[in-house]
Formats: sequence, C-alpha cells, structure tokens
Amino acid sequence: MLLSIDPVEPEPWLVARAVQALRRGGLVVLPTDTVYALACLADHDGAIERMYEVKGITPSKRLSLLVADIASGSRFARAIPNRVFRAMRRVLPGPYTFIFAASSETPRVMRQARKTVGLRIPSSPIVLAVLAELGVPLLTTSVRNDADEWVLDPAAIEAELRGKVDLVVDGGLLAAEPSTIVDLTGDEPVLVREGKGDVAALELFD
Repeated sequence: MLLSIDPVEPEPWLVARAVQALRRGGLVVLPTDTVYALACLADHDGAIERMYEVKGITPSKRLSLLVADIASGSRFARAIPNRVFRAMRRVLPGPYTFIFAASSETPRVMRQARKTVGLRIPSSPIVLAVLAELGVPLLTTSVRNDADEWVLDPAAIEAELRGKVDLVVDGGLLAAEPSTIVDLTGDEPVLVREGKGDVAALELFD
C-alpha cells in the first residue's frame, strides 16, 4: 500500500496511519533525509524477524536505530564523550550515522554479533513526526534491489515489496545520497563512509 505524505508539512492523520501500522508490528518504508528505509519497532521481535526475512539478511548485518533526539538516543550508547555530544548537537537532525558501543538498553538483536549501535536522527519531517508520535526508536535498513542499488522511487519500492511490507510512505523521489557514517567505538573517530553529511561540520577530524 502506497501512502503519500507531504514531505515538508506531514499531515498528522496520515502520520497516524504509519504509526498504527508500526505499532501493529508492521514493516513500513519511510523516506529519510538520504534514501528510503525499511523500518519496524526496535522492540518487536516478530517485526524484526520479518525485516530480516524480507531483506534476506542475518543479525550480523549492521542496522541502525532511528531516534527522535540525542537524549533518547544516548540511552543506547555506552558513553558519548562531550566533544562528540557537541558535534552531534551541531549537525543533528541531519544525514549522519554515529556508531557507538551498545548499552544494555540497545535491542538484543543488535548486540548479538557486533556489540555496537548505529544512531540516526534524520532531518526528515515525516520520520521525525512518526518518531514523536511513537515515542520509541525504529530499527531500519536501507531499501535496495537485487543488484544492491538503492531504490529511490516510492512507486518502484511499492511494486518491489508488495505483499512483503505493510506500508510504503511516499515522500517523493529521493537522491542516491547515503548518510555519512562515523565509528566512535574506539579512542579516535573513524570515518567509515563519507556521504551526504559534511565531515568538516563535525569538527572531529584533524
């Protein structure tokens, strides 16, 4: 099912439909500030199992948590140094993924193989509205085709995943710009992938 929501000023009654699908344990495709993401409740085992099945992946695959703000995201990280906290405040919401050592509150499925957690606070009004109403994080992975390419057209996503997901939220055609990924699990930050997010704005790298 394809549900069109205004990507700038999301209609609350349409956001509520996406939230209802997620609360029922559904899989929902959401437009982020980078690419489309397949999402489910991070604490719903049945939905998580469906996500792995649909994507054809195992728990060793690194997924990310979408959170509403830094305060709620910090629950899932073992420690956030002051320098990193300041950097996050400068650039979030935005197209960045920060990898931390996982705290005990991180969903078990994410700690089984890697002991780390990737946190995202995308500057997508639709995603932020969904998270605000849900009050809990979402487990997410990017939407790709069999050739491992991002699928950026919601109509194409709906055709590809029809019968496998509960809802595809149409936020318009997106560009192939992934998030910038920074690994903060060691003594020094490591740039894993330079994407849409400006690395210089982080002020974490010399």
